Amino acid sequence: MIYLKEPRPEGTAAVAGDEPLLINTPGSWAGRPAATTRVPNLFLAAGYVRNSINLATMEGGNEAGRMAANAVLDAAGSSAARARLFELYVPREFRLLHDTDDARYLLGLPNGFDLFSPYWPGR
Repeated sequence: MIYLKEPRPEGTAAVAGDEPLLINTPGSWAGRPAATTRVPNLFLAAGYVRNSINLATMEGGNEAGRMAANAVLDAAGSSAARARLFELYVPREFRLLHDTDDARYLLGLPNGFDLFSPYWPGR
């Protein structure tokens, strides 16, 4: 993951966006923690926790919170109802785009939507 500071020309000095913008980078999934840890009483619930949303957003944070809550209930041996977990909805119409992108990646080609890349002259 990388953090970027974006200049915020709009607003006044009293209204500024100094918070970093989080962008997942290729391969960052392996470095993201799960909601459960090796420490028996430590559970994580945040946008960076691995879940089906796969992006540091409020939705991802909420999903991670539900995962952590379920893990706490499991660790406590509780019989209480578990929080419902969700899978990110991806329309099936996107499957062709995903498959094409995967094929281009395996061939060493850039994403078809990349309009400009300094690594691919002439594009």
